[in-house]
This record gives sequence, C-alpha cells and structure tokens, in this order.
Amino acid sequence: MVPLLALTHGCGLFGMSHMFNLTDEALLHKRFSPRSIFLVALVAMLLFALHALEIGAVGMLYQFGGVTRSIPAAIALSASYYTTTGAGADVLPAGWRIVGHAEALLGLLLIGWSTAFLVRKIDRLQGRAHDSAKRQRRERLRAGSGYGGHEEMAPDAGAGDG
Repeated sequence: MVPLLALTHGCGLFGMSHMFNLTDEALLHKRFSPRSIFLVALVAMLLFALHALEIGAVGMLYQFGGVTRSIPAAIALSASYYTTTGAGADVLPAGWRIVGHAEALLGLLLIGWSTAFLVRKIDRLQGRAHDSAKRQRRERLRAGSGYGGHEEMAPDAGAGDG
C-alpha cells in the first residue's frame, strides 16, 4: 500500500504541474497576480483532494480488513493516522498496528512533499516578481531617477561616518 500511495501522490503532483503548466520554466514567465493567487489556491484544494483520496484508500483497507464497523469510522481512523493527530497504537488490533504506523509515517512524508511542492511553486512566482522589481530598480538608477545611487552602496559603506 505504501508504494502505491507514494506513486499516486507523485503522479498527482506531476499531473497538477502539467495540467496548469506549473513547471519551473513556465513559472519564470508568469507574474505574481490575483490570477496566480487563484491558481495557487486551486492547487492547494487539489492537494487536499489528493490527500483525501489517499486517506480514503487506506480507510477502505481498514474497512475491508474488518478493523472498523463503518466506512466513515474507517476514514476517520485513517485520517487520524495519516495526519498523525491522534489514533494511538491501542486503537488498532495487534496485526494492524504496523499498518497504522506506516500510514502515519507515509502521511507525514506526503504532506511534507505537498508542502514543498506548493512552496516551490509560490517561490518561483514570487521570485519572478522580485526579479522584475530588481530589474525595474536598476533601470531607474541607470536613467538617473533613483535616489542618487545610494541603493547600490554596500550595507556598511556609510559606517564610520559619524
């Protein structure tokens, strides 16, 4: 189950990257704007759905394995392990405890992977905006409309004047 969920997660991230053209190269040509903020929010919701799918898959394993009495209980148990928020070792029967602990470790890794993915995409968008602002500042300085070139001074260049 662990390799299957890791593969599912990787395919989901890859699919989102290509569906919305979120490759690093493409993000270098986009601006940080209200539209890009909407895109980031949409990707975040899709990441939530991807995690929910993975939680549901393990929940079905618990349900069909006879660990819980209902599908909602199985999904709640799975979500508790996946997010490492509450279900202890005593909740699962002895033969299933390793599954719960593996799910907790996997959930931690997949949530971290999703976080890194989202942060990377936002960073690339903001980096593009930051690079654009730096470029505009340099152009103003070259044109003589800056603040007398003080921005180009080293941080400690004025030290010792007083």
